Amino acid sequence: MYNRTTMNNPILITNPTNIRYLTGFVGVAPEEREAYALLTQKHIFLFTNALYKESAKNLQSPISNIQLQFVEISRENPISSELARITAEFNIKKLGFEDDNLTVAELTKLKQVLTDVSLVSTRNRIETLRMTKNKEEVEAIRLAAKITDQCFTYIIKRIRPGITESRLAWEIESFCKVRAGDNAFSPIVAFNEHSSQPHYQSRSNSPLRRGSLVLMDFGAKVNGYCADMTRVVFLGSPKPEWKKAYETVLAANEKALSLLRSGERHGATLDAAAKEVIAEAGFPPYPHSLGHAVGLAIHEAPRLTTMKDEMLAPDMAVTVEPGVYIEGRYGIRIEDLVRIKDTGIETLSGSPKQLQIV
Repeated sequence: MYNRTTMNNPILITNPTNIRYLTGFVGVAPEEREAYALLTQKHIFLFTNALYKESAKNLQSPISNIQLQFVEISRENPISSELARITAEFNIKKLGFEDDNLTVAELTKLKQVLTDVSLVSTRNRIETLRMTKNKEEVEAIRLAAKITDQCFTYIIKRIRPGITESRLAWEIESFCKVRAGDNAFSPIVAFNEHSSQPHYQSRSNSPLRRGSLVLMDFGAKVNGYCADMTRVVFLGSPKPEWKKAYETVLAANEKALSLLRSGERHGATLDAAAKEVIAEAGFPPYPHSLGHAVGLAIHEAPRLTTMKDEMLAPDMAVTVEPGVYIEGRYGIRIEDLVRIKDTGIETLSGSPKQLQIV
């Protein structure tokens, strides 16, 4: 998980997900700046306020031979003051920071206080470590995927005339919250023409009618680790165009999975193969990557895309989610979550993918 040789210089961690990965710290408001972490060769200093004093003191570093130390900060004793003290005590002359997370105001303040320290922009240092999952992480993702499958079994029984997108989304959220502890993200539930928007979130209260398409994209979260799956079902017989699109997307999904099982590890090759299946059927290419990694965040690196050829490695968890989207009319997406193995893959999404009429 952690290689000291990758951390030649200490680095200030401000991304909440990276802080959780390194320390186990979880605040109540991730969108706010509730904690910082300073990672060195031998220590992780966790900076947070008195509200988290007791819980922070009980945390242990998941990294062997690294000491986790709580440092209390406040308005009167800000992070800049504590960093000045620690950098002086440990003779730190060069300090990295996450340039895609630290704000300009925060950086300006640090430069004013850390006058003897060179601040160095870094990116994706911790995210790179997070790509490969250890045994405990894989097990959490596996359990989250299992609960996601259980939710699908539960939810298709509730798809009936008169139900709304809002109600189905609430049912999914409630199921995952009770059985897993949390949702990986706010579920997408889209009927008919709404499904042409890959990240549709409006959730209409218009009642479902027979002869409809229902797209559901959701996932449970276990111990902070996410699952992600998309399925499409039909209430009554699907239109011929829907059926053709569904069969095409399923073929593209299976083509990519087959390549993964046979050892293909180039994300660009996988994306191109899936898009070729869709193009040959006469449908437009999907406007997103074939898939993405999943972990503490629902969208992690690497991505499976022709835009950037990234290699997959054992114990990465990635999605495979080709789609067909016809603007203003309908969308079909089939998404599975898999774990990359030394040879082949472990398919974590077990819900049926053959065309279902409910």
